[in-house]
Amino acid sequence: MPPSGGLRTSMSFSLSTGPLRSSFAPASAMFSPGLPTPPFDPQPVRSLDFESGINTVYTPRAGTAFSFAELRAFANVEPVRLAIETAKDQIEALDWIIKPRDARHIAPGDLDRIAQATTLFRRPDGCHPFATWLRLLLEDLLVLDAPAIEKRYDQAGRLVGLDVAPGDTFKLLVDQTGRRPRPPLPAFQQVIKGIVWAELSADELIYAPRNPRPNHLYGMSPVEQIVVTLNTVLRRQTAQLGYFTEGNVPAGILNVPSSWGPDAIRTMQDAWDARISGDAAGKSKLQWVPAETRYQPFKDSPLKDDFDEWLARIVCYAFSLPPTPLIKQMNRSTAETDQSRAAGEGAAPRMLWWKRIADGVLAHDLGWPDLEWSWADAVDLDPMVQAQIDDLNIKNGSATVDEIRDRRGLPPLPPQGQSPQAQSSPAQPAAASFPHPETP
Repeated sequence: MPPSGGLRTSMSFSLSTGPLRSSFAPASAMFSPGLPTPPFDPQPVRSLDFESGINTVYTPRAGTAFSFAELRAFANVEPVRLAIETAKDQIEALDWIIKPRDARHIAPGDLDRIAQATTLFRRPDGCHPFATWLRLLLEDLLVLDAPAIEKRYDQAGRLVGLDVAPGDTFKLLVDQTGRRPRPPLPAFQQVIKGIVWAELSADELIYAPRNPRPNHLYGMSPVEQIVVTLNTVLRRQTAQLGYFTEGNVPAGILNVPSSWGPDAIRTMQDAWDARISGDAAGKSKLQWVPAETRYQPFKDSPLKDDFDEWLARIVCYAFSLPPTPLIKQMNRSTAETDQSRAAGEGAAPRMLWWKRIADGVLAHDLGWPDLEWSWADAVDLDPMVQAQIDDLNIKNGSATVDEIRDRRGLPPLPPQGQSPQAQSSPAQPAAASFPHPETP
């Protein structure tokens, strides 16, 4: 209560009087916008307009158009599964290293820390090689956009492992503002067999969707983006399969003389079937038939046409892959252009997505913000093109002969074996001096 003789003054402003009123509804204005309705009980801004009691519904992805189980089922449609595995192959083919952010100043202990980080990432979960481990993570990225990684610590609180956890088992929690709760509050609940199994904070679980959307709690994967197309693909494939399994349209019919009755036609049919069925050689021989017999072939419905190519293009576009293997033959220039565009639009963003995760682990969990993840340059499959690239890198000093030999699995050359270009090149921190991951 205010002291005796004092006045109670509201801390909130009023729109009904003062200069604010003149801004919205001045007395002399005609057709003014009017005074806005003030909030009854002002609250912090929400980043998500969630349903009341959303945290009490523990089914992951509840209330969305498609469940996690449906997205996993759609991912097994043949064109989609081929696209997913190809996208994984693109990333698996790349080499990587851990290196200092500023390669010009390498501290004495940097190589030891790089070796420790490299050892962790070689087998993040202590079981699978990195390439296999990353394929597990990419599966949930491409199908669910819900990749999840559980952090494992030893008794001293040091990070010792990163385990891929199935993203479709995690229910996301929100606070009063619709944001992810900060540690030590739980931010995720794992639901196993319909019951809440575990609670994890944001410090214990890396949950990294690549395509989050405003006013949506979960990300949107490439599979979800083309659900309507996938329904069409399924029905198209069902119709094509039925052509071979349940179709009742023969290759053609034989018109018999008009004087024949049903019994004569049946007798001729049985005799024909007995003579031809199962006799591949007999089908190529001449057959004697009654006079006035005419053959009327049926035109087969197309099993593959431009519509199938259009469906294949949509699926490939969703995963940023070239549709070249699934469409009609095109010229080499167009195919190479599609391949380059797919590498820039598909593989590169996924490489950056993983680099952000790895750099976060290095900086926040290992305490080494001066180190970073680095993907090695992709090697061209054409030996002549790759040789030209290597030669240019040696001449401009961006690589040494030993670095290129190390990438090819060859031992370093002795000092007298270095080329003049390599000897005259400015000294650069050799990528080969950093520990390289083992090839799985």
